[in-house]
Amino acid sequence: MNIKFLPFDKKKEKTSLRAFVYHRGQEYRISVGESVLTKYWNENKNRCKLVREYPEGAVINKNLDEIEKLITDIINACGLATPTETQVRKDFRERRKAINVESGGVADNEDRQYFVDFAIKFMNESDRKKNTKKSYQTTINKLVEYEKKHRIKLRFADIDIEFYNKLKKWLLESSYTKNGTHYHYTKNYIGTTFKNISMFMNKSSKKKLHNFSGHKDEDFKVDSEDVDTIYLNMEELEKIYRTEFTEDLLVEHGFSGKKNNLQRAITALNEERDRFLIGCYTALRHSDYSRIDILNVNEDLVSIWTVKRDKKVYIPIHYRLREIMKRRGNILPGKISEQKHNEHIKTIGRVAGIDDDVLLTKTRGGVRENITGKKYEFITSHTCRRSGASNMYLAGIDVKFIQDILGHSKLEQTLKYIKVAAEENARRLQNHPYFTGKNENTP
Repeated sequence: MNIKFLPFDKKKEKTSLRAFVYHRGQEYRISVGESVLTKYWNENKNRCKLVREYPEGAVINKNLDEIEKLITDIINACGLATPTETQVRKDFRERRKAINVESGGVADNEDRQYFVDFAIKFMNESDRKKNTKKSYQTTINKLVEYEKKHRIKLRFADIDIEFYNKLKKWLLESSYTKNGTHYHYTKNYIGTTFKNISMFMNKSSKKKLHNFSGHKDEDFKVDSEDVDTIYLNMEELEKIYRTEFTEDLLVEHGFSGKKNNLQRAITALNEERDRFLIGCYTALRHSDYSRIDILNVNEDLVSIWTVKRDKKVYIPIHYRLREIMKRRGNILPGKISEQKHNEHIKTIGRVAGIDDDVLLTKTRGGVRENITGKKYEFITSHTCRRSGASNMYLAGIDVKFIQDILGHSKLEQTLKYIKVAAEENARRLQNHPYFTGKNENTP
């Protein structure tokens, strides 16, 4: 048996290679899937020239050695029979495909072997909620950045514990800039990235695009932490409820003294104050409390299908909510973007005097750091949900009922929303017999 590799077209700058096999009077021509820069091909040695200017030559030569052995094994496996050219080509393609799949590729479907390509396709075809798809896009963007940084294109076979360690190290060392300040990524951000990666791997495996399971390694972990966040107690909500936004008050807090500007600001702040309080008294998400209208309200209850869970919840109407509705003539606030709403409610908190000093902690870049500021600086639309759940708990409402109002399927989810300060919780317990040493029968 004699095997030679020859350029397909010597006139081209780069040409594919073919194997010419001579065996028992038969000639077989096989495309081997390798290409070479023509000027670096050595016809006498039947291999690439090994020169500094063409380092790829050594890799190509190694591949050709393996291809030569593969072809020899295929033909020798026929024993005394002389195979046809069609049979040899077919066996060669199947053996190459099997080898390629074992190393992470899909020989016949080059566009289907790449992890990020699948993730993009899955996201675009998914019917998941907007925020979920936004999370997918964030993960994809970060993976694309990782590929560019390391000059690779991730395949399904690459998603294993080695990749996990490299990506996690890179994320821990990376940072981003916001408002001129550099930040490292939080533990929950990194955890969500690996959560989405595992989900993409599971979905692609289910579609039978691969059978790799490196992401199922016990050390391929989705780390997370309970975020240190604030809630507003009933006294603080009452301060916001009773704040009267006047021109003098706004000027005192740095607003422009122009009358038209002040009147527009007063209108906007009143509108967003009502919207925010509706969220606090119902413990709904912004996606839900921002679209409540009179059709969701009867004499005793607010009922609404939640966007995120697609579940109908029923919430007793808080007396302050009833007063807000009466004052507004049952015309509830119109829609607004969450970003704009968040800007307004921070201002509302500042003007209303929600300005206690706050110390929060968060893990960034693998290091737990302290974050300090005035309480109003940390108010967001999600403060409503935490405030509603925490104040219900402080009022003595059973956690199971709070779970139903929040629409959670698991109690653990509800407990994460109850942000009762440690000091408040301790004060609630200070008269407990365990701490006082007294019981009901103690004189």
